[in-house]
Amino acid sequence: MRRYGFKEEAARLAAGILDAAAVFDGRLPEAFGGYERGVTKYPVQYPTACSPQAWSTGAPLLLLRTMLGLEPVGDHLVVDPALPESIGLLALLDIPGRWGHVDAFARGRLQLEGRLTGRARARHRV
Repeated sequence: MRRYGFKEEAARLAAGILDAAAVFDGRLPEAFGGYERGVTKYPVQYPTACSPQAWSTGAPLLLLRTMLGLEPVGDHLVVDPALPESIGLLALLDIPGRWGHVDAFARGRLQLEGRLTGRARARHRV
């Protein structure tokens, strides 16, 4: 979603999946469903779903990348966050790569019109 310009929607989806992970004690199942949060406050695991599932154990790392907007470009790591209000502050420290080591910080806010925003700061370390 983010790659195609829907970074706010991707951040909302990421926050929802992280919320679901809390309900499942951090062990995301391969499939779960649910109703709108106004109807029920928790997701439901499908009876035959494996938990944890191999692909879902790596999902939180991809969700962090999505919310921080981390993208390697040449010898740099670009940080372009979109954080939901519920996250508040997100920091990844000492990210290694061809850019050396980078610390990425972002603070989420909710604007009046309901759009997700973020402020970013990347600090390069040698």
